[in-house]
Amino acid sequence: MLRTFSIFGLAIVMLGAIAASPVPLAAPTASAPQNSPEGAIGALERNRKTDPAALVKYVNDKDPVVAARGCIAIGRLQNPAGNQTLVAVLTDTKRSDAVRAAAAFALGLIGSTSSLDPLTRAVRGDAPPIAAMAANALGRIGGAAAIDALWPLLNDPDATVRAQAAVSLGESGYTGAPAIDFAHRKVAGDALASNIFAERDPEVRWREAWALARGYYQNEAPALRRLLSDDGELERMFGVAGLGRLHDRSYALPIRLLATDRAWRVRVAVRDALAQLHDPTKVDVKAPAVPAYDLATPQPVASTAPFGAHPQVAIVTGKGVIVLELFPDAAPYSVDNFLTLTDRGFYNNLTYFRVIENFVVQGGDPKNTGDGDPGYTIPAELNPIEQLTGIISYGLNYDPKANVPLVDSAGSQYYITESPQLHLDRGFTVFGRVVRGLAVVDAIAPQPGNAPADVAKRVYRCQPVTPQTDDVETKLRSVEIGYDAQ
Repeated sequence: MLRTFSIFGLAIVMLGAIAASPVPLAAPTASAPQNSPEGAIGALERNRKTDPAALVKYVNDKDPVVAARGCIAIGRLQNPAGNQTLVAVLTDTKRSDAVRAAAAFALGLIGSTSSLDPLTRAVRGDAPPIAAMAANALGRIGGAAAIDALWPLLNDPDATVRAQAAVSLGESGYTGAPAIDFAHRKVAGDALASNIFAERDPEVRWREAWALARGYYQNEAPALRRLLSDDGELERMFGVAGLGRLHDRSYALPIRLLATDRAWRVRVAVRDALAQLHDPTKVDVKAPAVPAYDLATPQPVASTAPFGAHPQVAIVTGKGVIVLELFPDAAPYSVDNFLTLTDRGFYNNLTYFRVIENFVVQGGDPKNTGDGDPGYTIPAELNPIEQLTGIISYGLNYDPKANVPLVDSAGSQYYITESPQLHLDRGFTVFGRVVRGLAVVDAIAPQPGNAPADVAKRVYRCQPVTPQTDDVETKLRSVEIGYDAQ
């Protein structure tokens, strides 16, 4: 568990009965009143042509909740004209840590290299909440200067800072990131490889493994090979994935030895890696049995009831029941949209048309093909919550020429992750997480040939099935969920 500061802390500070209708539908009305600061900020940020200057009065509000929300809104506009305002907030030591952390995160959303210097100073000298978000921003910007600032943070005394540094190094080393020379790639990879085996915090450690597999597998094969015998499921899984990307058949034997690993996700990674190595070894990737408690349907909540701070939604499938908790603190309009469609019965009887084991299951398309939507799109609400296991996010359309997601193209399609997919943080809006039924998510299977796909038979708002205390809410937004996936 991350010790000093949780991303949930920043998400909190960012807060801000309809009959079934034929498609197309109207986009939902935002739940925050327009005459409230949160409602006004939301309306401004959803108009991507808004001049960042229109949000300055909110950034300078005496209420830190409003000020932080204003910073995030400027970042979501992704207009470099907002950089100066955000840098001024980040470097103002009289501001609260939460507001300065929000400014750091927002600078990462804009992604301008002009903010590298203030972000570097923040990771080196500021409190953990600010340093962690500055590290996050540096990873979004990437390049050699970012790596110079990030790799020493792997020795930071704060676990949250180390975790963010690891993830950002992984993103900075990825092939699609701004190019870095061999010397920077070497220093970053070596730092990850040496620190991972001394790291005691499990949340930091698996992120370091992810970073090695993501951005440094070409140079750090010995470290990845050692991870194959690690006690941690995610560490073994990322070790396998990284070695598979090398396409070096000399690693087929050690990977093959994990073909009977106790963890389903590791076995799926083994199957995929062996396929990359053209190794014909058969691997049992049958998903674990769904426990009895994941078959019970929770008590419904009337569609006319208020959404609440932590609304939960049940998805009844042929394999069992998935229960989601939604995060209006981090993505209020996205949650409004999902609940509006849920209350309209829009999601009932739609299939999971895209299922990639150990990656995502995707549904919510009225055409059940991947090409459908509700007749409108909604703007993204990028936020600091990572794409951990069991996260629900909106799917996006892709630019057919550049093969990159179109950020503001979400509608009704959603996906649920089966393992951490931290690379999706850059463009996809997290708006909730599975609180019960992860085994059901894993049991939803790709359908061969013309076999019928798994279906979300009924989707409805339900009574909470998990406690919603502060400690549980913090873990839900920042910590990998352990569950039996034998």
